[in-house]
Amino acid sequence: MASLIVAAIQSGLYPKDEARAIRETVQFVRKAVEQHSARLVCLPEHWLIDKILHGEGDPLYGVFSDLARSLNAYVNLGGIYEKTEGNAATFFVSPTISPAGKVVSKQKKVHLFRRENEIAVGGEAFEPFHIDDVTAGVMVCHDVVFPESARSLVLKGAALLLNPSLIPSRGIVPWRAYLLARALENRVPIIAANPFLGTHVPGKSELLGLTYEKPQGIMQVKELAKPLTGKRTYIAQLSFDEESAALRHERLSERRPKAYFKD
Repeated sequence: MASLIVAAIQSGLYPKDEARAIRETVQFVRKAVEQHSARLVCLPEHWLIDKILHGEGDPLYGVFSDLARSLNAYVNLGGIYEKTEGNAATFFVSPTISPAGKVVSKQKKVHLFRRENEIAVGGEAFEPFHIDDVTAGVMVCHDVVFPESARSLVLKGAALLLNPSLIPSRGIVPWRAYLLARALENRVPIIAANPFLGTHVPGKSELLGLTYEKPQGIMQVKELAKPLTGKRTYIAQLSFDEESAALRHERLSERRPKAYFKD
C-alpha cells in the first residue's frame, strides 16, 4: 500500500512585493517538509500574481529545484504564466518538481478564465505523472468546473488530483461543490490550495479524501483538514490501497461511453 504525506500551502498574495512572496513561500515549503515530513507540497494558483516565467532557465525554477532537492520532496508550483522557447506563446502552467530537482510534469491550464485568455493560450490535454508510486494529475483552478478534466486524468490512471486555485470569497461555495463532485464521481482524493488576501481571497483550501461504508456500499467524501482563512499549511496523509483502486475501477467500468457521444 502506497502512502503519501501531502501539504497544501495557503500563501499570502503580495501584488507589489514578489520577493516577499517567494521568500515566504519557500519558508512554508521548508516547514511543511521539515516539521511534517511532507513528500508532496502544493502551492496555489497565481501566488505570484501575473509573473511570467521564461522557460526552465528562469531563476524561479532554480530556487525551487534547489529547494526540492535539498528537502528530498516533490513541489507543485501551483499555477503561473510561462513563455515558451523563443517567446512564441505564453501558457499558464502548473509545474511539478521532483526530489531530484527536475521538472517531471508541466500541466498546461486547459480552460483559461476570463482575462487569462488575453495573456495565454490554453492547453490541449491532461497528462498524469508519477509521485513515487502514485499516479497524479493536475487540473488548474477553472479546469475543475469541467468534469471531463478530472475524468480524463483518472481514465489515464490518476489516483490523486491536484487543483491549485485562486478563488475569491464569492466563489468558495461553488468551488467546494465542484471539488466534492470530482472526488466522489472519480473516487480520488484532491489537494486544492487557495491563497489568502484578507476577505477578498479567503484561502479555505481543501484536502479531500474518501471513506467507504461497506454495509451500504456508499462512498463518502471527507475533509482531511478544516478549511480556514489566513496564511497556513494544511497537512494530511493519504493511503492508496488495493481496495480504493478496485472501487475506482468498478465505478469507471460502469460507464457507457456510447450513450454520451454521437458517432
